[in-house]
Amino acid sequence: MDSITHVVLGMAEGELIAGKKLGKKAMLWGAIANSVPDIDVLFTPFLSSDQGLLVHRGITHSILFAFLFSLAAAWFFSHRNSKLDFTGWLALWGCGMFSHILLDSFTNYGTGWFEPFSHTRVIINNIFVADPFYTSPLTVSAIALLLIKKYEPSRTKWATGGLILSLVYLGYTFFNKVSIDAVAEKNFTHQKMEVKRYMTAPTPLNNFLWYVLAQSDDGFYTGLYSVFDKDDSISFHFIPQNEQLVSPISSDEKVKRLIRFTQGWYCATLDSDQNVTLNDLRFGTMGFAGDEEKYVFSYSLAPDSSNGFLVHSSRFRSIPANAFGKLIERIEGK
Repeated sequence: MDSITHVVLGMAEGELIAGKKLGKKAMLWGAIANSVPDIDVLFTPFLSSDQGLLVHRGITHSILFAFLFSLAAAWFFSHRNSKLDFTGWLALWGCGMFSHILLDSFTNYGTGWFEPFSHTRVIINNIFVADPFYTSPLTVSAIALLLIKKYEPSRTKWATGGLILSLVYLGYTFFNKVSIDAVAEKNFTHQKMEVKRYMTAPTPLNNFLWYVLAQSDDGFYTGLYSVFDKDDSISFHFIPQNEQLVSPISSDEKVKRLIRFTQGWYCATLDSDQNVTLNDLRFGTMGFAGDEEKYVFSYSLAPDSSNGFLVHSSRFRSIPANAFGKLIERIEGK
């Protein structure tokens, strides 16, 4: 999830766990604990684009890292702040870090829970990486906690209320996930589509309009479905995978890393310079804005002097000015 979400979630957790002993500082430590796994962003500027993709939400989002860091932080702070004992600090740091990696696993970017022993990422795909409907209750709660005097009894109610409302919405996203999966499978059957595997994920900033991606033998079918649609039919657009463009360069390490990151959910195209571009289909296209082949996450492979490739990321570029309006229109249903 986005940084703001982790901060306000951590503030509520910190208040409930240690607010009575640390006062408002508990919110600060809660926010820090919930943000620590994202320290990987400090290293990505020194890495190539393909390396950065795998480092982000990798080892620092693992169960091992969260466990060891929580223990170390609890030991350190319990020896320097007697207001909260080791158990209290462990609860604060552990809750913050583990809730971070759990929440991130709900998005389609996924998290490396099992690093360094396994590179398999946990991806549940029930909420978009930034969802204001989830974050808003926690934000209101955080603002209230900043304004209300420390040790006021109402602080607990505000923190609890923010967490409960966000959890209720999170439950709603799981309900939508199950419902959309059922609609997708129904369409595969009725349209006689031969599907090897499929995934569903919410579109940006909401949980009402969902993106459906299904793989066939030679490509992918993409479609959109809103919970407000009047019927259960999904109109699919076919995208050829163009594996023949990738096969000649598939032994290159950078290409291998990109394919690993996409988990096979990619198609290949040629850019204006005739360089191969890998498009990560998991993050969708601008289909709701009328452009089925404008990919949100793309990586152009330009040959370099060492017979390798330079990876140029084009994530979120060239988004049409009317995209948000078109998104709202499509959410409203067809």
